[in-house]
Amino acid sequence: MTRRLLALVAAGALALGVTPARAYVPEKTPKRHLEASIRRTMRLPPVRPSRPGLLVLRGGRPIITINADNAFQPASMLKLATTTAAMVRFGADHRFVTRLVGGKPKGGATGTVTLVGGGDPTLATRAYRHYNFFPKPNDPVPVPVFSTASPTIEQLAATIAAAGVRRVNGDLIVDDTLFDARRTQPGWIPDYTRNDPDVAYISALTVNEGYSDIKGDHLFADPATGAGVALKTALGNIGVVVSGSVRRGRAPAGAQEIARVSSPPLAQIIAYTNRYSINYDAELLLKSLGASFGSGGTTASGAAVVRATLTQLGIATDGLSQRDGSGLSTLNRATPRMLGAILSWILTAKSREGEALRNSIPVAGGPGTLFKRMTKPPTGGNLRGKTGFIRHVRGMAGWVTPPDGVPLVYVAVFNDVPRPLDLTSPIDLIGLALALFGSP
Repeated sequence: MTRRLLALVAAGALALGVTPARAYVPEKTPKRHLEASIRRTMRLPPVRPSRPGLLVLRGGRPIITINADNAFQPASMLKLATTTAAMVRFGADHRFVTRLVGGKPKGGATGTVTLVGGGDPTLATRAYRHYNFFPKPNDPVPVPVFSTASPTIEQLAATIAAAGVRRVNGDLIVDDTLFDARRTQPGWIPDYTRNDPDVAYISALTVNEGYSDIKGDHLFADPATGAGVALKTALGNIGVVVSGSVRRGRAPAGAQEIARVSSPPLAQIIAYTNRYSINYDAELLLKSLGASFGSGGTTASGAAVVRATLTQLGIATDGLSQRDGSGLSTLNRATPRMLGAILSWILTAKSREGEALRNSIPVAGGPGTLFKRMTKPPTGGNLRGKTGFIRHVRGMAGWVTPPDGVPLVYVAVFNDVPRPLDLTSPIDLIGLALALFGSP
């Protein structure tokens, strides 16, 4: 009876030349339109075999969720947790220090000295810094990695000489005991440290990001000893003789500081880490968190500090299992909801640290991992995203501002991916759909 009555009303309206009001079609609302677009992308052949996790937040509230509370391998998106905790705990202006300690020089000579590592990932030889941290003549982004000069071994050698040391009558000890002796992380596959390595062996005392050549093709088997040999060579080049050998050890209690060099401010280190997804820096940051705010310079201690810090920020860590700082470990787990909450905090934090973290997330078409992705409007210069890519994992998480000016925070992660590189275009399509949210 009701159906017949509605039909008669509609027929009467047509007979009178009146167009009946259109029915409400949920798929045509901005939210439903976005969801339909994303689900079409999920049905593309490269995406179909994968296990997806997706979260879109608007004004801090979820508008689209797909497996948002499931635990996924996050790959490098885990750096969001590591760098946020490091920024909050240390502060944007913190600097890591490398020191030489020993006896006070007398007559230009001192005895055995110790080079003490403070977890600085930026200490380098002058040649390595020039090749890797400064722009090349044809570089499309002609700016240095660090706007504040990063320290060099040669600078440290010059500072030692300026302190009055002309000869070391003894050995050069290298002390990296701020961190534990574990050089890799649980869940790292062997390829990470083989040919064309993704990451170097972890040490609290390191030079050239753990690489033994300026192009990053080979690793120091022992980063601390590599740093010590580099310093002994630099000292010799300016006429300061070290009579003994380079060997491992611990600085004696009460040893006097002879010289030091400091890293750039942490804000610049984290900008480098997130913008270019630098694995080594993230690993050193995690162990530094454990050494300074936890039970010691271990991965487990650092991960506990990360969890505690996120909890203090009001971010639920359900599903988090952190086995390294960079996201390389296949044992890491995180939920899209947790990653989205971290990004929401970064986006809204009214502090120097929040601003520094916001600036560290790559922008489409800008320096970093999104330099060649989504470069044109409406995503270019607008969408920010931390990428993630390891074996069988691909994803991106960040935010984008659609035409109405209300940012959308998003997390898109895909596990069990047969060919992760094939997901580049689908992930970019999701970013485009987000940037067009609410458009006619």
